[in-house]
Amino acid sequence: MADNSKPTAQHLEAASPSTDIELQQPRPQLAYNDLDDDDNADERAPEARGRDASSIDASYWRSARFLGSMAAIGLGFMGGTGGYALVAPVLSDINADLGPSPNIAWVGLVYVLTEAVFFLLVGRLSDIFGRRWFFITGSLIGLVGTIIGATAQSVNTLIGAEVLIGLAAAFQISFFWVIAELVPVKWRYLANSYAYIVSIPTNPLAAKIAFTMQRSPLKWRGSFIFMAGVNALSALCWYLFYHPPTFHMLHRTKMAKDILLHFDWIGLLLYTAGTTILLMGLSWGGGLYPWSDSHVIATLVAGAVCVFGIFPLWSVYLPFKTVEPFLPLHLFTNLNFQACAWLTGIGAGAYYGFSLIWPQAVSSLYTLSYDEQGTLAGLAAMGFVFGQVIGGVIATLVGPRWGIRVTMWMAAPLMLAAAANPLNKSLTEGLILTGSFLIGASESQTAVTALSTLRNEADIGLAGGLAGTIRSFVSAIAVAIYSTVLKNRLNTTIPQYVAPAAEQAGLPPSSLPALILGLGGTGPLTATAVPGLTSAIEAAATTAYRYANAQAYRTIFFTSFAFGGAGMILVWFVADKDKTKENFVGGHVHDPRQEKALEGEKG
Repeated sequence: MADNSKPTAQHLEAASPSTDIELQQPRPQLAYNDLDDDDNADERAPEARGRDASSIDASYWRSARFLGSMAAIGLGFMGGTGGYALVAPVLSDINADLGPSPNIAWVGLVYVLTEAVFFLLVGRLSDIFGRRWFFITGSLIGLVGTIIGATAQSVNTLIGAEVLIGLAAAFQISFFWVIAELVPVKWRYLANSYAYIVSIPTNPLAAKIAFTMQRSPLKWRGSFIFMAGVNALSALCWYLFYHPPTFHMLHRTKMAKDILLHFDWIGLLLYTAGTTILLMGLSWGGGLYPWSDSHVIATLVAGAVCVFGIFPLWSVYLPFKTVEPFLPLHLFTNLNFQACAWLTGIGAGAYYGFSLIWPQAVSSLYTLSYDEQGTLAGLAAMGFVFGQVIGGVIATLVGPRWGIRVTMWMAAPLMLAAAANPLNKSLTEGLILTGSFLIGASESQTAVTALSTLRNEADIGLAGGLAGTIRSFVSAIAVAIYSTVLKNRLNTTIPQYVAPAAEQAGLPPSSLPALILGLGGTGPLTATAVPGLTSAIEAAATTAYRYANAQAYRTIFFTSFAFGGAGMILVWFVADKDKTKENFVGGHVHDPRQEKALEGEKG
């Protein structure tokens, strides 16, 4: 494969003050390119350093290695989202086929846990050791996981498959900072929009496709087979085209064994253990166990103490002077970065929360056919992802600061307004679709903007991994809150409205428990199962049951404003893009035939 970029000597011109006039770039741009400390700059070969886009030949952007790398990123993201999004909508059907099993809830829990915990590890370790084999391995793990899922004969096997799929997703959903490394700063937003477009079949349309698959001979296994093909193609693209700086380009004077000896393994252990335990407690609460259960309390307390107490103290007072903390704390003093990272969490919390709650609302509030349910259930996800696509366009045209502010200011009140009358399907679906669209537009802009705040682009994986972890953490909190609020409200509203309506229509009070089970779909709704049930009683009880659900979902929409309101405040801390950095490119993919020469290059 021919090298279509200009020689490395010309790459270096972007970092040379003597070429300011020649490249017609303002001096602040050059300062940005040289923001690494001197030791770190000397440590990396020229090929592993950032450069100005004007020093790269235009043919590079049309080369197989660049376009193939972008294909690998898009397909990887598709695999990371589809590995669970195509399964979640039909989880009850899967449980009926393989179970029923009391462990079915773990299918979703292990995906979220492994994804969240490994986000930061992928970013941090690939910053140090090079990215290529990390991402090849990620897609291969996803391939193995989907093959196991497609052939699973028990729920426990499916849980094991989702552990691998969630682990792979930590690599694959890291797309936003891998893209940010390969394209100039000014095109990062649109490049992210490309990735969201590629993920449309496995993200916004996942529910529709999952329901459609259920009507095929393969049923839900067809989704796993489809994702196995996506992961295989992604792994092939990573292998053939993605050649970022190698370990020897990143470290010209250090040996791998020296880095391993001086790596903060204790910090990694504290972070991994604390995050896993904390997220496990958040995921368990209100679902597998009540919030007052000792399992939940113990994991929440232990995880919080480790993540917010022991781990930061270890990082600050690290006793080994030659060891750099696993998570350098300078990112926590970067207010712009922190605001953007937490805003991505708020956006993702709305996405995951409503992706979980809204399908339940559709089946509880409205009378629809199976196909109509599949379409409407994916409404929140559709709006969110299409918003992510348009968010890149908005940030490119008007800048991220006002793009993020305006979309969040509009989104939060619209999601709150859905509480007006949940039984009004047209009104509610319009508000949910528009609100999700605007939150998605805000979230996609903040994800990219977070990485544009970095002083040292060599830490882009670290920062991207931390932002991904924060995103997952807030999402877990949102899902836990929404699920708990809904469960508690339904325990109140169903007896409050169904019991009087049924008794007034003539149902014996002793038959109420069986009636409520039948209305909820967990028991038969027949005169035999519900003594005294008549068609008139059933009609009255069904109307009351829908009204009771509507009141519960009203509370959910009110609750959403806790996240949206926080977002409306955080947007004030987001800075606009620095135009002096627009042409900066943080990374590069090279011709593998020139790898040895590039590793030994002097700069």
